[in-house]
Amino acid sequence: MTPEEVARHATTRLGRIQVRITIPEGFNRFEIAARLEDFGICSAEEFLDATGDTSLLASYGVEANNAEGYLFPDTYEFDDQTKPRRVVERMLANWTRRYEEIERDHEKALAKLDGWSTHDIVTLASIVEEEAAVPAERPRIAGVFRNRLSSRKFLPRGRLQADPTVSYGCVAEPEAAPSCDEYNGEITREMLVDPENPYNTYRHSGLPPGPITNPGKAALVAVIDPEDHDYYYFVARGRGRHQFSKTLRQHNIAVRRNDQQ
Repeated sequence: MTPEEVARHATTRLGRIQVRITIPEGFNRFEIAARLEDFGICSAEEFLDATGDTSLLASYGVEANNAEGYLFPDTYEFDDQTKPRRVVERMLANWTRRYEEIERDHEKALAKLDGWSTHDIVTLASIVEEEAAVPAERPRIAGVFRNRLSSRKFLPRGRLQADPTVSYGCVAEPEAAPSCDEYNGEITREMLVDPENPYNTYRHSGLPPGPITNPGKAALVAVIDPEDHDYYYFVARGRGRHQFSKTLRQHNIAVRRNDQQ
């Protein structure tokens, strides 16, 4: 039994108990659902159903089909057996409060994001959250993706080419893409070239249909105020860090160097 299960078992006759749970930055709604169920807070299936309640989302100003991206990562306290809708409400309310703080603190940077909606910002922040293992690299990676979206130097133009989006498509909409049939957490060549995956940013230009995970404050700020540079490529070089390159030639050299190490 887990410590949480022991506590619930020991206090069955004493009424409900409070459970303290941490939702890490970068957890998607499916991972959050599994953790909530493991901690005895609510059913994973019912939680996922609640995240798709568009009327609930609209009441918090979220214009999306589900709450992915808006379940703010934080440490929460819930009673065991909390209603799933209540759990979603707490996370949405937390997101609303935190995002309002970001808007106040970064008003000038937001004003420069002409044509970007809040949903666009959250979507790109979710990708940055997945790609940046080292916190200090978030603004630089955000700058890379902003460059790819807007510059004619990066080909194919306007494509993010982010692996985590491909994976998320196989988790969120596995029935949409044939290449996802045998998905086990690893990305295959077939997945990268499959245009049926709506989240495949190797085949579709622009942002994916929505967030792929729930970003924290730092990732959101990185997208709102990214590092200004001429990098278009990056490759992992160990310990969570990346080598950044301005041209495809430089990038290929960095890739070969990594392969030789």
